[in-house]
Amino acid sequence: GLRFQVADVVKPLIAVKRLAENGNRVSFGPNDEDCFIQSVWDGHKVMLKPNGRGSHLMEVEFKDGQKTEIAVDSGAEESVCPWDWGSQFQVKPAEKWMNFRNASGGLIDHWGEREVVVTSPF
Repeated sequence: GLRFQVADVVKPLIAVKRLAENGNRVSFGPNDEDCFIQSVWDGHKVMLKPNGRGSHLMEVEFKDGQKTEIAVDSGAEESVCPWDWGSQFQVKPAEKWMNFRNASGGLIDHWGEREVVVTSPF
């Protein structure tokens, strides 16, 4: 499962910091084949797809077969998702309430957290 903070954001974003804490290496290289998430336990890689605007996406699938993408962000402190993304999983009160800010410094509402299960090798 991947833990996301449910907030007033447009798209899901996973923090490299959180991926690394869960035993993964994240690589952003000059070539497409150099961009991946790799499990330190079994060496399995999930390739990342460039979005053409400087970001990389992890393509995943929910248990119900619905495909989705998650932006992989090396500068994010927390993984976040919008209210309607992964809505088949319950929103619970956050273990720690956070004061998220947008690029302009404005507050972003934080509504709780959601544990999302996706098809992935980890």
